[in-house]
Amino acid sequence: MDINYSVGKNLEHLKIPLTHIQSATHDFSNQYRIVNFSAGCALYRAELEHYDKENPSSTVLIKRYPPSGSKSYGEKEFLTEIEILSGGVHPNIVTLLGFCFEESEMILVIEDFSNGFLIEYLGNLKDKRILTWEKRLKICIDVAHALKYLHYEMEDQKMIIHRDIWSYNIGLDENFGAKIFNFWWAVFLPPNQEDDEALYLNWIGRTSHTDPEYEKKLKVKRESDVYGFGVVMFEILCGRLALDPIYLMESDIGLAHVARRSFSTRSLEEMIDPQLKEEIGENKFVLNRGSNKDSLHTFISIAHLCVAETQDRRPTMKIVVKELEKALFFQNNNKDNPKMSLEDIKRATQNFHDDNFIGGGGFGKVYKGNLQDGDGIKTIVAKRLDTRFGQGEQQFFSELQILLEYKHENVIRLVGYCDETDEKVLIYEYLSKGSLDRYLNDTSLTWVKRLNICIDVARALDFLHGGVGKQAKVIHRDIKTENILLKNDWKAKLADFGLSLICSINQETDYIIDHACGTRGYVDPLYRQSGFLTIESDIYSFGVVLFEILCGRSTFAIHKHEGHYLPDFIKNKFEEGKHAEVVFEQIKEQIVPQSLTTFQEIAYQCLHLDREKRPATKKVLMQLKKALVFQVSYHRFMKAKFLLSALIQTMTLTFVHQW
Repeated sequence: MDINYSVGKNLEHLKIPLTHIQSATHDFSNQYRIVNFSAGCALYRAELEHYDKENPSSTVLIKRYPPSGSKSYGEKEFLTEIEILSGGVHPNIVTLLGFCFEESEMILVIEDFSNGFLIEYLGNLKDKRILTWEKRLKICIDVAHALKYLHYEMEDQKMIIHRDIWSYNIGLDENFGAKIFNFWWAVFLPPNQEDDEALYLNWIGRTSHTDPEYEKKLKVKRESDVYGFGVVMFEILCGRLALDPIYLMESDIGLAHVARRSFSTRSLEEMIDPQLKEEIGENKFVLNRGSNKDSLHTFISIAHLCVAETQDRRPTMKIVVKELEKALFFQNNNKDNPKMSLEDIKRATQNFHDDNFIGGGGFGKVYKGNLQDGDGIKTIVAKRLDTRFGQGEQQFFSELQILLEYKHENVIRLVGYCDETDEKVLIYEYLSKGSLDRYLNDTSLTWVKRLNICIDVARALDFLHGGVGKQAKVIHRDIKTENILLKNDWKAKLADFGLSLICSINQETDYIIDHACGTRGYVDPLYRQSGFLTIESDIYSFGVVLFEILCGRSTFAIHKHEGHYLPDFIKNKFEEGKHAEVVFEQIKEQIVPQSLTTFQEIAYQCLHLDREKRPATKKVLMQLKKALVFQVSYHRFMKAKFLLSALIQTMTLTFVHQW
C-alpha cells in the first residue's frame, strides 16, 4: 500500500528506513523497551541517527505496532495516527518525527517524554511529591488546551475525538509540560458538525475512563473526551489511578462513580492526595505549596461536571479551559489576595442602595461607597455583576485577573473583590471626576489637559500591549471615552477590562479569532467583519477617542447629526482638506499649528483600514508627547517674549526718566 495515497499527503520526508530503527533498538531489544501496551504494541526509547539533519542524533520514542496487526492496533489505526499527527502542530500534542511502513512493520517515531508519563506518578512508580498543586493544575491546563484544539480549533473546520484519554496517554516533557499521544482510536468528525450531533461507533476504550453513554448507546461526541479527561482530573487530585483497589471496593468502574458520590455527600476532600494536604486544627486541611481553597473548589467543580453520566450535562472544553485557568489564577494569587466579604461591601454601599447608584453597563450596576480603611474611611466604587445585562463569570474573572496582574499608574486600581454564592463584585479606587465622555465639550478642559489625558491612556495601552514584565499582552477590546476615568487633577486611568483578552507574546500568530465585541462606533471594522482580533484593533478604537477629544463631540453625537460615526466623518473632512473644521471651536485658538498637525496625523493613522499601517502604541505615545512639547514650548516662548518685552519697556522708561 502507498502510504502517501492513504493519508492524502506527501510524507516522504518523514519516512525512516527500518534498518535505522532496528540498529537503534538492537532489533527491538527488551533493554530499550519502556512500555508494553496490549496486543503486542510496545514503546521503545533509543538514540536514533540520520533521520534529522539538524539533530543528527536524538533521543526519541519508537512506537511499534504488532507486526501482524491486531483487532485494536492495526493498519487503520496506524494510518489514523500518521494523518492526525502530520496534519497540524500544537504544543500540547506529541510531535511526529517520522514513521516506518516496511514489510510487516508499522512504526511511529515521536518526541521523547523525558519526565515519563503521568500514570507513573499516579501509580507511585515515581515520587509524587514533585507534582505540586501548581504543576498538577498546569498539566490539566495543557491537556485541556490540546482537547480544545482537537474539538474546535483545527484548520479546515476539522474536529477530532481522541476516544482514549487516560493517564498513560499523557506524556511529560523536561519542564513537565503535558502532551497527548496515542491517537490510534481517534476519529474525525464531519466539518460543521453541530454540537448535538453524534457518531455511532462500536465501543472501544477503557471502562474506567470511557463515557458511559458511549458505552451503552455507542454514541460518540466531543463530550466523550470530556468524560475521560474528567477522570484524569480526579486521578491527579486524588493521586491514585481510576482502578485503584480502594475505588473498586465501591464500584466496578472505579474513581468516577466514587467521586460523584463523594461530591454529592460533600466528602470529596477526604479523597484528596495526602501529598497535597496537611492536617491542622480540628481535622481540617489546607493545601500547601501555594494553593488555596478557591483554587481547589474551582477545580473540583469543573471536574465533577466533566464526569456527569450523560453527555448533555458535561461542559465543552472551551469552558473547561477557562475554569482550570481560573483555578490556577486563584492559586497564583493566593498571596496578597484582596478578597473581601459580601457583608463588608454591603456595609460600604448601604446594601447597594439606590442612593449610592452611580451608573451601569454590560457588567451590571455600579455603586459608590465608603469603606473602612484602618482608622479612616476611603471612597470606593463597587461593580456588581448582573448576568441579565449581558456579561457573566468569564468577564468577571478576566477583569479580576488583569487588574491583579497588570498594575500601572494609568490603569484603574483594584481595591478588592467578592466571590460569594451568587454574588460577584469588583471594588475599585474612586476617581472623583468620573468618565472622560462627560467633559468632551467642557471648555475648562484645555488643549494641554486634553493632550495629557491622551498621553496617559497611550501609556496604559503601551504597558498592556507590550507585556512589560509579563509573558502575555492584554487587548482591551472596549477602548472608549466612557472607560477612561479622571482624577481630580485630570490624571487619566483606563478602566473596564471585562471584555479584555490576555494572549501570549510568543505565539506564532499575532491574532485571535473571536466573536467581535465592543461598542459600536469604536470597534475596528476589520475585527467586526472577520473576527480577527489584534492589538491594532485597540489602536483603531483609541484613534476614535483621540478625535473625540479633538472634536469635543462623541462618536454618537456625530452619528446623530451626520448620519455616520466619527471615523467616516473624519475621513470625509480630511479627504476634502477641511482639517480645521473637526477642531472643537472653543479650544481652536489655544492650539499651536505644529501641535495640531502632529496630533491629527497620528490620530488619522490610527483609523487606517489596513491594520498593518496603524502605528504601534509606542509611536502613538511618542507623537502625542511631541504634540505636547510643541504646545508647551510655544507658550513658554510667548511668555518669555512677553516678559522680555516688559523688561525692555521698563528699562527704557527708567532710562528716560533718569535722563
